[in-house]
Amino acid sequence: MPSKNFEQVVHFIERRDSDGNIIHFPIVEVTLITSTNAQTILPLLFDTGASFTTLSHHLYPLLGLNSWDQGQRVHVDAVGGRPEVYQYIATFEIFGKTINCPIHLAKLNPHPLFQGLLGRNTVFNEFGFGFWESTRELYVTTNP
Repeated sequence: MPSKNFEQVVHFIERRDSDGNIIHFPIVEVTLITSTNAQTILPLLFDTGASFTTLSHHLYPLLGLNSWDQGQRVHVDAVGGRPEVYQYIATFEIFGKTINCPIHLAKLNPHPLFQGLLGRNTVFNEFGFGFWESTRELYVTTNP
């Protein structure tokens, strides 16, 4: 079996839910780079079930947009139905690499720990991931 080496480790964030249960979140910090080279750090939930990186529609000003729904409307199937979603291209710095990535803006339920979902499209082609739930760690390599 081939050996897989990982250069980076992302430790899950631990929080208690409203019932007092401990929940762990794999949060990845991504730097959004705007067309004017301004940089904003966005905490995103690492989501192997998300096809696309999806950001909260409230973040549209960071993309230099006048409204969240001026992009290309796309149809997606999601848990809970077919939300209104618009596609854009964004530049991210993530795990030491700068990539251009298709993203979706959607009306996401607000969450205190993250501002969107880090999905598979483009991002997962650039990196190799190891995901160990029992140790609550995400392992990353830039040489998949």
